[in-house]
Amino acid sequence: MLSAIGLMIAVALFILMIVKGVDMVTSAVVTAAIILLTSGLNFWEGLLSTFSAGAGSFCTSWFIILALGGIFGELVNQTGLATKIAKSLSSALGAKRVGLIMLICTFFITLLGINGYIMVFVLYPIADSLLRENKMDRRLLPFLMICGGANANCFAFSMDICNVIPANFLGTSLGVAPGLSLIFSAITCTWYVLYFNYAQKKSMEKYSEEELLAMYQDNSVVMTDDQLPGLFVSLLPFVLVLAVVVATTGMGTSASLACGLLTGVIVILATQFTKIKNLKGTLKSGGMSGLSTMLTVAAVVGLSKVLTAAPAFASVQQFVLNISLPIYFKTWIGTMICGALTGSAITAETLFLESFGQEFLAAGANINALHRICAEAGITLNKLPNASPVVMETSVCKCTLAESYKHVVFGSIIACIFAGFIITTMATMGFIF
Repeated sequence: MLSAIGLMIAVALFILMIVKGVDMVTSAVVTAAIILLTSGLNFWEGLLSTFSAGAGSFCTSWFIILALGGIFGELVNQTGLATKIAKSLSSALGAKRVGLIMLICTFFITLLGINGYIMVFVLYPIADSLLRENKMDRRLLPFLMICGGANANCFAFSMDICNVIPANFLGTSLGVAPGLSLIFSAITCTWYVLYFNYAQKKSMEKYSEEELLAMYQDNSVVMTDDQLPGLFVSLLPFVLVLAVVVATTGMGTSASLACGLLTGVIVILATQFTKIKNLKGTLKSGGMSGLSTMLTVAAVVGLSKVLTAAPAFASVQQFVLNISLPIYFKTWIGTMICGALTGSAITAETLFLESFGQEFLAAGANINALHRICAEAGITLNKLPNASPVVMETSVCKCTLAESYKHVVFGSIIACIFAGFIITTMATMGFIF
């Protein structure tokens, strides 16, 4: 009982600290300490082994990738590549369609199976310039990145890992139950665009153009149209990064991402060298920015290791999954809870399918519906403040959770819960197509 109470208090306190602006490392360590003290686990072993090992494993895997990502973003900013793309998109589609533009970009990159960590480095500079060009509130940048891709994570035929995991466990194809998938994404995508437009309208009513522009980084380079590079040259590094990532997928995720980002950096240096005023300073500031993000996310990963080691974790999971509900609602709620506790859609889907997948199939569940509902449920509550992608993408966007997280909640989590309830109800009633 004490372990369960301690777990709930710790998670609630963690979220409160984040909302109040406490730094992520401090918040994660304090939360981990509370869980360890109330769970009967060895305190120092939990901090120095479980927490540190989790954080250290993330640093080991992502050190080079995040350093390269930071450098890539810094170079894109300084050379005006993102600004040129943003101006071209605004000119072609109109300033009022910024939300739709970013939805299209994030949706199709995610469909290709591109990791969200690489997407933020590719699209953040473009989104930042796009919002700045149209004098919009940049605090919605994490929402654009995190929630735009989530709309396609489990869309039918998506190559994203969240759609692949159920296929591997159940032996289904990636495109099963396309009707349920289409309904889910139609709801979340529509909500995404409408919420972005609403939030920007409210910001423009509250702040002047000067105040909105003051939210942007002081070191952002502002170039005239004559100084900006051509559109083809501007697009080239981004296209090549994605192409290399897709082409080298067989090398493994880490090697593939590193190859893609290194290619992007080299291409920018080769084509835009004369526009880089201080190469040494640019490489240093970019690299340090990426590594600062690494430490922030590593703290959250370490916390998740402590959380899953607590006895209360298994008890809470089992309690939720044993409640008296139809199979599809058990699937939906159970997977969401796993995602909320672990901060990971991948872990949520894996935990649920390993424990209950075959049991639910034996009880008569439709295999296609189980795949789709489990996948969509996994991406619903994996956007809480303890989720490493949320922390990382917010950090890369140079925002704080305190100022930006509410947009993730209102613009995506609520929409995903509503859409998930709709397709789960449909499946329960036998409408599976």
